[in-house]
Order: sequence, then C-alpha cells, then structure tokens
Amino acid sequence: MRRITALIIAVALFSTASGRTTAAATLPPLYVLRVYVPTAQDVTRLTSGGWDVLEARGMIGGVPYLLVMGGDATAARLREQGFRVEIDHAEPMTGPLAPSTYDGGYRTVAEHYQHLDTVATLHPDLALTVTYGVSWLKAQGSGGYDLRAICITKRQPSDCAPAPGGKPRFFMMAAIHARELTAAELAWRWIDLLVNGYGVDADITALLNNSEMWVVPLANPDGRAIVERGGSAPYMQRKNANNTLGACSTPGAYDYSYNQPGVDLNRNASFQWGVSGASTYPCDQTYQGAGAASEPEEQALETLMTGLFGRQRIPTDTNGLAAVPITATGVMLTLHSYSDQVLLPWGYTSDHAPNDASLRALAFHMSFYNHYMTGQPGEVLYAASGTSDDWAYGVLGVPGFTFEVGPLSGICADFAPPYSCQDDTFWPLNRAAFLYAAKVARQPYALALGPTVSVPQSALVAPLGASAVFTALVAADTLGANGIGRPTPAGIGAAQYSIDAPPWLTTTTPYSMSAAGGSFGLPEVTVSGTITAGLPAGLHLLYVRGRDINGNWGPFTARWLLVPRTELRLIAVMRN
Repeated sequence: MRRITALIIAVALFSTASGRTTAAATLPPLYVLRVYVPTAQDVTRLTSGGWDVLEARGMIGGVPYLLVMGGDATAARLREQGFRVEIDHAEPMTGPLAPSTYDGGYRTVAEHYQHLDTVATLHPDLALTVTYGVSWLKAQGSGGYDLRAICITKRQPSDCAPAPGGKPRFFMMAAIHARELTAAELAWRWIDLLVNGYGVDADITALLNNSEMWVVPLANPDGRAIVERGGSAPYMQRKNANNTLGACSTPGAYDYSYNQPGVDLNRNASFQWGVSGASTYPCDQTYQGAGAASEPEEQALETLMTGLFGRQRIPTDTNGLAAVPITATGVMLTLHSYSDQVLLPWGYTSDHAPNDASLRALAFHMSFYNHYMTGQPGEVLYAASGTSDDWAYGVLGVPGFTFEVGPLSGICADFAPPYSCQDDTFWPLNRAAFLYAAKVARQPYALALGPTVSVPQSALVAPLGASAVFTALVAADTLGANGIGRPTPAGIGAAQYSIDAPPWLTTTTPYSMSAAGGSFGLPEVTVSGTITAGLPAGLHLLYVRGRDINGNWGPFTARWLLVPRTELRLIAVMRN
C-alpha cells in the first residue's frame, strides 16, 4: 500500500526585485519559447548563453529551432541578441504542495524507493536492491537521500555483485534531470515487466536466465524532491540541490527556470568535461560544476558503473579515441525527456565515435520500435559534454545511449505531460526498444550488426513422440526510418535454434534452419525449423537467432515449447 503522508498546504511565495512578497497567483507567465537557429553558430551561441535550453529540437519552414524556457523578459533578451523567438506554449502556474503522488499520478521519491523494496521482498529469487551512494544533501547532513539501484536476474549466489565478470549487464538510469518526470515512470514499468514476466514471458525468462538488469530509477533524488513540491504544477528543477555555488533563485520565483541553484549532473561527468554545451555560471541550467565529477551523485554513478562493467577499452586508450573490442559486453541507457530522439556517442563533438557503425546500428534498431529520430546530439539536437552516455562509452567502453521521450508538441509533450501518456503512449512505444537493448548487452558491438528474429507469441506444441515444424521471420531491415546515417541492411545468411539453453554456449547444440522460400540472401527471409521427437514432456525454452551474409549473428528471440504428456497427432506450425 502507498504510504500517505499529510503535508501542509502552502502557497508558494517569491520576492520581487523591489523586495515585496507576492502570492504565486500573481507570478508573471512562464513559456516554452521557440528560438530559431538557422546556423551552427546560432546553436552554439544559444546553448552557451546561459539560457534554459530544453532537450528538444524541431523545424518549421525548413528552419531548425530549439526550445527555451522563460518568461517575457527572457523572450525580450533573446530578441535583443538577434534571435527570432515565438511562444510554443505556456507553462502552468506554480501549485501548492501535494501528498503522495502528484500532478495526476507521478510517483514521489518515497514511492519509487518503496517500489524497489516491495519488488525485492516479493521476488527474492529475482531482485536485490543496492545502495550505491548518497545525494548532495545527505552528504552535507541536511536530509537528502540514499542513491539506490535494483538488480534483476534469475539470481545465483554470485549475481548482482557490483564487480566485473559474470552475466552480461544492461544498465538503465532515469531522471538525472529531475523535472523530466516520464523517465522515472518508464523505469518503474521496466522493473515491473521484468519481475512479473519471469516464468510467463519466454523472452523475459530467457533474458533473466542469462543476464542482469540494473535500474537506477532516480539518479537525482534531491532534485526530484524539489520538483514534487510544486504539486499540480511541478517545479522545473533540473539540477541537483547543491546551493553553495551561487546566489540563485528559489522554487516559485519568476526567474527560477533560468536562475536555478544546483549542478547539472548530465554535464558533470569526468569525460570531456566542460568542452561544449555546458555553462560555467552556477545559476544556469547547464552548469557543469566546479570540477569534473564534483558532485556525489555523479561520483557514485561512475563508481557503480565501473564496478559493473570494468574498463573494457584497450589499456593504452585513455581518451576514448580507439575502437572498443567487438567482444565487449554491456549496454547503458539513460532516459530523458523530451523530443522523441535516440542519441548515440559522441555528444561532445560532431566527430564520429570509433565504434560508430555498431553504435549507429544499435541505435537505429531501438528506434525501429519507438520511431524516434536517431543520431548524435550534434546531428539532431545540440552538442553537450560531460554527459553520462559519453562517459560510459569514452571511459568504460560500454555503448551509452540517451532516449529523449515525448514529442515536441501535442498533449504528450513537455516535462510533465498528462499522466495517461505514460501507459497510452510512452510505454507501448519503448517496451520493445528496451528489450532489444537488453538482449544485445551480451555483446553489443557485434550483435547490433546482425538481424532480428520475430516469431509468434503463442507457444509451439511438439507432440510427445512426434516432430513439430515452426517458422520465424529473420530481418536485417528492422531499423528506424528517421535519422542520420541509417545502416544499409545486409542479406540474411543463416538461422538456427536451440532448446533450453542459448545457442552461443559451447555446451549447447544449435540446429540449423532452412529458408522457407528455398534460398537466403534477401534482407528479410522466412525460415523453417523442425523439432524432432525425443524431448521430455514439459515446458521448454526455444531460442532462435539469425545471421547476415557478413557473418554477424543478431540477438535471440525466445518462445515456449510445450511437449504434452499425452501423445497427440499434431504438427504445430508457427506463422509470423
């Protein structure tokens, strides 16, 4: 049950420039502004100018624009600097404090943490919670929070230890920018999908048997607690709660959106810190901090991920300039909002990363499911340095990606869209993208180059003492349609299946499948496999994977295989 805490209903107050205290109802209007940036120089001028530039980019009449949060004074100053500015939409006025969930259903820090505890209690064979550090406020002894993660896998004694080795790991983190409410909600649903799907969904069962899923639902709990205080109009706190670095504004004040205390934790990572798209002024939304990884939240994240993945770059490569070995393991995904984008390294520069082909293939495979724009930040948004995904790839060699969840316009746009958007739109779009990223975590640079496999959801029935035939679709063109550098799909070269253990294990016997039409070579091929008699009665896991003509195996797809205890004269044909 949710713990309901009684809170005093308060009216947000702010001090005007003249020193008078005024009720929140008289606050000046706050807008999301469209600022047109026709040239790369305009982008740099805007992102380095101290404005609250949102993580969203669009185009009208062939001219790109970025979104900036601010009031009438912000719009006036932007115009004075030569920018063309239009109002995209108005933000709601600040509301009162609210108990428990807020703004229509969004969960509080306390609820997210209780969720982790509940999941671990109900599923001790699958889940373990981990405290990996403390927030800035807690480090100061001023309240604050532990930093918490959950590990989900079919647990063995050596699992869920933050040390390299063992099962491959998929790492999802959310809400490093506190005001981006959708991110943590998707992490919540991902956790529930995994623990509730084990033993029910074949894909998830196979995934948890062979890998670990790590989730940090709130990477910035201090900041999220400030957001919650806005109630039905959440405060737009982006950064952490470090208020010692400048005389900035306070929640509820008219200039809070662009004069805010704290450090932008997604500009504070210790790789290419302070290079681009970050500010040195403490009250700016993209303030990079006093130094690389200066904040306890970022230090703890880097320590946790280093423990989980190790440093998989070649020993002499200390600056991320060499390609990571194709045998490296692990995938890191950080969830943000909004602008419907899948972003890949590098973010700090428009130069391509050494593993660009694999990174781009993995990103485009994910965007096949959510239909987002795909590319490097500098290609589809704007350059930014000191980011979590660049750090994961540049330091550890783990492919790191950012999802910007939510459209630029419409009912589901903005940092706090109607809560119904979570289940009606965002989760259905991203569930399969998350599963794809988790599946390739075993060897992402290799598997992302290979094809995907789809088979029906229903179980295959193999009658006791008889054979069964099934078909599957192997496709190399499951790639998003929008973005920069979409890979060219190769022809399909082979397919195979295995039973009860994945085909890549040396102890497993994989079985070849044939092309239903008689030949391989096309980007999409229907394949057929025959399961021979002799399997014991019961429920088995069937693993299927495909390979392209270049020799690249793709990720598996699993389905249940049922062998009834009584003889049936059936041949179950699985159609795509």
